[in-house]
Amino acid sequence: MTLRRLCLLSLLALAACGGDKAKDDDPATAATSKAPESPDAYRKRQQAFADSVLNANQTALTVVQRLGKGYAVGTVRLRDTVALLASKTDCFPTARKTDPYLAGTVSFFVNMSVIGSDVSRVQESTWTSKAGNIADACLNEQSQQWKFDATFGKPAAYIVQVQFK
Repeated sequence: MTLRRLCLLSLLALAACGGDKAKDDDPATAATSKAPESPDAYRKRQQAFADSVLNANQTALTVVQRLGKGYAVGTVRLRDTVALLASKTDCFPTARKTDPYLAGTVSFFVNMSVIGSDVSRVQESTWTSKAGNIADACLNEQSQQWKFDATFGKPAAYIVQVQFK
């Protein structure tokens, strides 16, 4: 009797689940299914997304205003030097191995004293994916070695932004 109930319940379960799967030749599902995307179309879509993230990012002035009175926007010379030093590291290429379409903006904090910089680090960043965390960690480590003399600016806490594409 138990075997008979088990078989009956199994048949009822199969009957209840049997109509869930859509058929490939059903015109209703054929209209909603999407053809595979070509690599070029995918690449263009990812580049458009990266551009939208980069264009929507806050400017260095906006970041400085949000952080408060103790901060200033770094000079063009400081920004260009930080950008050059950041581009010479393997941080962004390493992160790009995880996400080949990675792009983002990094705001660096550089504290200048009377004799030059004493602290350089990533203040905040906006990336197109979580792979940017790899770049941030690496840039934080590398930026600790960067030193700027007093010719880069008077004593202050500066914010400079670098974009990675």
